[in-house]
Amino acid sequence: MNIFLNPHIFSNLVLTITSLFVFFRYFRQQPVLIRWLWGIFFGSISLVALTDLLFYAGVEGLEMAREIFGAGEMTLGAMCLVTASWCLIMRYDSGKYLFYSTVGLGALLFYCITWFRVEYVGLIIKAFCILVALLISCVGLANRQKSALWTLFSMMLLALSTKSGKLPLPMDPVDINHYMMVLSVICVGRAVRDQYKILF
Repeated sequence: MNIFLNPHIFSNLVLTITSLFVFFRYFRQQPVLIRWLWGIFFGSISLVALTDLLFYAGVEGLEMAREIFGAGEMTLGAMCLVTASWCLIMRYDSGKYLFYSTVGLGALLFYCITWFRVEYVGLIIKAFCILVALLISCVGLANRQKSALWTLFSMMLLALSTKSGKLPLPMDPVDINHYMMVLSVICVGRAVRDQYKILF
């Protein structure tokens, strides 16, 4: 099947490749536990995009996997994003307690919304995590950190991607969501690149 004939397949492919490229390009020098936090965030995005790609390509029996990976991205991935953003902007080296508590809480939320079949709650959790990361970015901006500006852009794009259906753009909302997430992921990579730079 020609991926260019189905825009959903192409946008998912772009999101998957970009997520993996940014992670392996910018996060190799991060401390191990922080790299794991970012890895869970990027990995959850890549898994969702890859599963969607296969679904739109005609692979059958992926409905359950799409729900599970989507719930993981909105809970575990979002929780890891908040903690990783805090460590990035505050220049804090994550200890084992912070790492395991973040992953444990994210896994608990993931288990709850999948066990009770309330996946829509994941949207609330993801929106709350984006808001917290935005507030962390504002603190970083007060300290004139360039990485905080990139993180702010990233969270704004991530927030807009959740409202892609309401944006007046001549494109399918699914593809708008994917391309905004691509830009968001790129901004996160730039934030890590400029971690120790001063804004002005």
